[in-house]
Amino acid sequence: MKIVILCVIWFLVPNVWSECVLQIPDNKENAPLWKKNIGNRWLKFPYITNRVQLQHGEIVKGYCATKFKDIVYSVEVRRNCDYYDYECKKDPMRRELKKIELSDNNITIECSVDSLKYESGLLNNRPILECDEVKWTVNMKSVQDSDTKTLWCKEDHQIFELSTNNMDQNRTLAHICYDMEEISLQAVKYTAIKRTNEAWNVNKFVAAVLNDLPEASLLSSEVKFLNSTLLHTENDVLQRYLETLSKENPWLKLARYEYAQIIQSSPFINHYNQYNQLLDILWWHDLRVTNWQRFLKALEEHSAVNSYTIYTGTMGAVQIPIWSNPGEFQFLDVQNGFANNTIPQYIWTYLESSDGKNPDLYVFGYNSPYAEFFHTSEVKFCADTCSDFNWLKDARSSFDYSNFGIVFCCSPESVKASPYGGKLPYKISTPVLDIPDKDINASIGEEKVKKLEKSRETVESTENPEVVEKLEKSEEPQTLGNFIYIDRNSEEGSGY
Repeated sequence: MKIVILCVIWFLVPNVWSECVLQIPDNKENAPLWKKNIGNRWLKFPYITNRVQLQHGEIVKGYCATKFKDIVYSVEVRRNCDYYDYECKKDPMRRELKKIELSDNNITIECSVDSLKYESGLLNNRPILECDEVKWTVNMKSVQDSDTKTLWCKEDHQIFELSTNNMDQNRTLAHICYDMEEISLQAVKYTAIKRTNEAWNVNKFVAAVLNDLPEASLLSSEVKFLNSTLLHTENDVLQRYLETLSKENPWLKLARYEYAQIIQSSPFINHYNQYNQLLDILWWHDLRVTNWQRFLKALEEHSAVNSYTIYTGTMGAVQIPIWSNPGEFQFLDVQNGFANNTIPQYIWTYLESSDGKNPDLYVFGYNSPYAEFFHTSEVKFCADTCSDFNWLKDARSSFDYSNFGIVFCCSPESVKASPYGGKLPYKISTPVLDIPDKDINASIGEEKVKKLEKSRETVESTENPEVVEKLEKSEEPQTLGNFIYIDRNSEEGSGY
């Protein structure tokens, strides 16, 4: 038995040492796309292991959209020691860094006996071949996307495109609408990534990759400072600020607000995180981590097999009850270092079906712990239709619990008829004009559409003069520092 074991060891150890191994990085986002030749076809490697063994003479091809990262490794070299340098003579070997430049999108690797060979050189020490990190940038967009028929960002706001800048075909992550005067995010537009199932597991979706994102437009003027600029105070500073204000109004002890990204769930959430504070808004913690997460989990599963353009943003301003008289309210205004920002009353998402297989839908999250101080109709300003959608069946059971943040759904028609109709994305309807002359039709052009867009909110609002008055009076919310009380039953207090 001992002789057999020795023979097995004698046979296996040299074979282990002599194998060619292609290492796959742990971070699959930086893993190249590898192909090997089988017969007359090149087939992709499935990433089911971190190492692939190759046979002598076998050739594989790799591709990186961001180019391959250079290989840096260390080798031992003998030093030339002077006759009096006894320390050197005692240990004449030293380690030296070597670099192999692979700055290309495509490489070919061959297994030569027990080493990987690239071009004419051997890759010793079994290096891990990986792609360069994806680099992201912010570019200015001067107008609305030309291919959209949905108005989602006001003309006096700025649209930025979040996209890559070091891929062979750059990709767009999202577009954001920013109010440059208040230094605050208004809305984000991105595309839901429809995915297929693994062939061997119908319950598991194939992971989304950057190539699934839409191709970026031609790079315009880059706004580099937005990638790293601090746009607001830290959360611990915010908490101390709210604690100070709560000494005068103890109701503020419920106001556990925090800065966090508006995008809370996405196949590309790691890439959104690279934009730091640019995508941050003020969240009520309980809404963000409970009911809104339940909604997003359902949406992620639903959008994996359904095509949507997704818009998400903020709306309104939170009203805080007065401790001495809970029937009166004040607006919560936070100093963030650049400007005073009101905490949004609603977080909203608009799902616009891209394939026409599903109805468009608005979903709102009430971003406040004070829902019980208002009538249900004041919180839910439209008919709640969440129960009409089977994909929300498991999530909606807690949507009416105010402690978790009230979440409700609205049809585009009910939103259009609400006081918020002009503040949310809406599709631009083409007017029917009985003008036969083609030249006259052509002369209408963009100017006519813009006038129609601007007049839409005015026309709808004039149908309800009380709404106009309420909206106008709420345009300049009072700050907590001033502690100006607003009677809830008065015309001012009942505004949005």
